[in-house]
Amino acid sequence: MKNIKNIMKNRFKFIGVAFVALSMLLINGCETTNLDVQPNPNFLSPESADIDFFLNSIQLKVANLHSGTEGRAENGWAQFGMEPVRIQHGFGPTYRDFYDPGDFDQIWDDMYSEVLIDIRTMTPLAEEAELFTHIAIGQVLEAYAMMNMVDLFGDVPYSEAARGVEGIFNPIVDSGADIYAALDALLVTAIGNFAKSELTLPTNDLFYGGDEIQWVRAANTLRIRLAVQSRLVNAAQSTATINTIVGGGQFIATSADDLQFQWGTSNAAPDSRHPYFDANYDGQGPSSDFYTCNYFMDLMANQYGAIDPRIRYYFYRQQSNFDGADNITKECINENTIPSWWNDFANVYCIVPATNGYGGLWGRNHMDDDGIPPDDAFRTLHGVYPIGGPFDADDYRNVSGSTAVSEGLAGAGISPMLLAANTHLMLAESALTLGTVGDPRTYLETGVRESMNKVAAFGAGLATGSGFEATPALIDAHIAEILAAYDAADNTGKLRIIAEQVFIASWCDGMSAYNTYRRTGQPDNLTPAFVVENPGTFMRSMWYPQTASDNNTNISQKAAPDTPIFWDTNPPDFTR
Repeated sequence: MKNIKNIMKNRFKFIGVAFVALSMLLINGCETTNLDVQPNPNFLSPESADIDFFLNSIQLKVANLHSGTEGRAENGWAQFGMEPVRIQHGFGPTYRDFYDPGDFDQIWDDMYSEVLIDIRTMTPLAEEAELFTHIAIGQVLEAYAMMNMVDLFGDVPYSEAARGVEGIFNPIVDSGADIYAALDALLVTAIGNFAKSELTLPTNDLFYGGDEIQWVRAANTLRIRLAVQSRLVNAAQSTATINTIVGGGQFIATSADDLQFQWGTSNAAPDSRHPYFDANYDGQGPSSDFYTCNYFMDLMANQYGAIDPRIRYYFYRQQSNFDGADNITKECINENTIPSWWNDFANVYCIVPATNGYGGLWGRNHMDDDGIPPDDAFRTLHGVYPIGGPFDADDYRNVSGSTAVSEGLAGAGISPMLLAANTHLMLAESALTLGTVGDPRTYLETGVRESMNKVAAFGAGLATGSGFEATPALIDAHIAEILAAYDAADNTGKLRIIAEQVFIASWCDGMSAYNTYRRTGQPDNLTPAFVVENPGTFMRSMWYPQTASDNNTNISQKAAPDTPIFWDTNPPDFTR
């Protein structure tokens, strides 16, 4: 533990700009076999020496890590988080077959060969120029990105990562616990750097426009997230950290401070649209990776006495009914026998029911590994929030095809990374389970309200005047139903309701939901696997990327993707 802290403290003192330039040529030897020594226009070098360019490169690449890249080629961690917990559909039929190790190669490469390299290169330049806000932003984004790497894979390289110039081509794997501790210390350092006087602020901060107070709030929110996620292994320290930060009041508590990346509308190279818009509306029909899971749509449509006011902003329905469907477009449509393990979920086995009069939801069940049928015209697509698609006003149009690129906001969506809604829902969990400061019911209400108001405001330009917008009255009524259910529940039921609202608020930001499920086991009523009754142990972490296990002698591939993250001390059958 002392070694990793010392390395984190002193790293930028001994890595000079010239050495960093060399390491940019050698770093691929750490995690890949590509030792290309030709200048790569996608990498910034010290010769360009524009610190703002370095910062923007880091910010854009972190957005790609979150939401993936254009052209459907690679998913980000938001998608990888949504699929195991039935927000988005994931293939199967077992958890071992859910992903291939190669699916994670791009995330690994983006993190270790681009984001960390740019941060390591920018920092000494910024130190020399006394640009402390640039340094601090890099530190916050490094903490955010590395936290997600731990939460995805478990133990990963960190203390020796991006140190090819020192001859470290096979960086050791650090424990997730040590990395979490180092990241918390890094965030404290970042907050100190924001307090320093700099010569100039960033000229084009893509997240907060150089507002240091908002960045401090983001840093403290990440510290809360670290504490909540590790509460099972260090309850006392988590409680103290949460209480201190909440008492100070400097965290993301309102949507005005949300950490999010704003995408554009250009579909020419480079494509600036939200990557999920590209996958839904690129003119070729929706990507096979983008089926929303029936469980999640049913949760929003039928959990309470009326549909969730966010649902028309999240989804776009192309059909009002499925009279034209057959067992080619959906094989289960004519099945007479439902598998026995689906008895408690028979109503959502094939089609999401219109219990509240909201029909036309066409998705897929968890771990359905069938090929992709010709169902483009039936499939429920992503809506206006957060990817910049259309608003669902019961117009039921087939919007896939060549004209789809102009639908809705034409892809001017956001990547929601740290939201006030999720902050309050995390605090609801910690108040309920740890007894941290504050009332869990109040946090729950505030979190749901922040989420609903944010979604309604984001889609207001398309929804206003449609007669289907999320009005304050609809929002109040739905929140009242949630709180009534919460009041009537025991502590297990209360935690389930909090987790359900985390899932809903985490649409297109799946790591929050994936972490909550592994940490709490809630919601404990998720639909089962579609093809086999026993799909194996739930994915408590992901495979190591193929490029990592093949080329780093210090990384051994897991026998199965069921190794718990250090903060997940729950029993093997805790999740399914």
